Amino acid sequence: MTTDTSDLCPTCSHVLPAAGDHPVWCAECEWGLGEPEAPRGGPVRAWFDRRSAALVEALYREVSRAEPARPGWNAARAASYLLALAVHACPLALLAVAGLLLRTDVNAVTVIAAVVLVALAYFLAPRLGRMPRGDAVKRREDAPALFALLDRVGAEVGAAPVHTVVVTGEFNASYGAVGLRRRHVLTIGLPIWDPLTGQQRVALLGHEFAHGVNGDSRHGLVVGTALSTLARLYHATRPGGRDRRMNYLIDLMVRALQGVVSGLVAMVFRAQLALTLRAGQRAEYLADRLAGQVASPGAAADMLDTMLVTAQTHRLVLRRTAVRAGTELWAEQRGAVANLPESERERRRRLAARERLRVDESHPPTHLRIAVLRGRPESEPRVRIEADETERITAELATDYDRVARELRESARAALYR
Repeated sequence: MTTDTSDLCPTCSHVLPAAGDHPVWCAECEWGLGEPEAPRGGPVRAWFDRRSAALVEALYREVSRAEPARPGWNAARAASYLLALAVHACPLALLAVAGLLLRTDVNAVTVIAAVVLVALAYFLAPRLGRMPRGDAVKRREDAPALFALLDRVGAEVGAAPVHTVVVTGEFNASYGAVGLRRRHVLTIGLPIWDPLTGQQRVALLGHEFAHGVNGDSRHGLVVGTALSTLARLYHATRPGGRDRRMNYLIDLMVRALQGVVSGLVAMVFRAQLALTLRAGQRAEYLADRLAGQVASPGAAADMLDTMLVTAQTHRLVLRRTAVRAGTELWAEQRGAVANLPESERERRRRLAARERLRVDESHPPTHLRIAVLRGRPESEPRVRIEADETERITAELATDYDRVARELRESARAALYR
């Protein structure tokens, strides 16, 4: 039996697997995979990229040899808290100046200046968040099976119980505290939740709950709120386009001033990120370890792999359903994921592994996180989800599946006309 030469790799003559509608590539020599990301130009960027990759790889080797521990106190962590406290001190200083102005002399100028300072202080005050409301919110009485699973996973990780679940259309999940009472909210994005198996969902929950106990200051009350304040201030001060209603010179000066202020804010923001990201990446590895303990290391690795592989499929399905009347989003996505060839899954894994290793990313590269979990000895899950439990949870989320599908489709259709 002979093989058609069109089915052979033009570089190494290896037999190319059938790819269907997906790109054809060679697993032997990686022909068709695309060129690796080109190094960035300039000696400073090149040095930063080399240094960044070295730090990422060093952390990977460290956590591969030993269990990742909670980030401890060091100079960087202390400096990040001092910088965060300085950010939080700004609104207090503005209020003090406003009070001093009014105490010194009360007139039209001082009153206006004080009002401006108080308004600015309010804008810079840390936002603690508030309990969500609306159709996306699930409480214990709405989803008893889901909350029972959350309680079991949270207890194993040592995280505080969830008060509210928010079901969204984002390809993401998160866990955090809001308000003065620090009530805990779990956000579940159905596009990321639906492709996972039952045990992979346990791993996802374990990872998110771990952010409450893994010592990641970026999710904490002091540093986390300082980062959000800096981000809010940067976006507010960043210069926009030319305002033709204003005199050209005045508009130019205003935008120049905005550029200076936003540049200074960006420097402080990047400094805070630089101080916290190294410990933050370590905390991500710890969250993965805790997820592996709850669901098994294999399930945690499979969860990350499924997320990596299916993200592109979700985007493609969303674009297709936006232009096809009567298409059921979730059935379409499940079918597309089930029919995804192994060669295409491997292609996406290798493409992800080619991305530049950056120490200034909030998460370590997914392929390195998977490799660490694959290197752990397999263990029995501490929380096991049964098929009937999965079915009950899916039934509890039925209205959310319909709502999210409708919202995603409407958003995708609106994007076509922008």
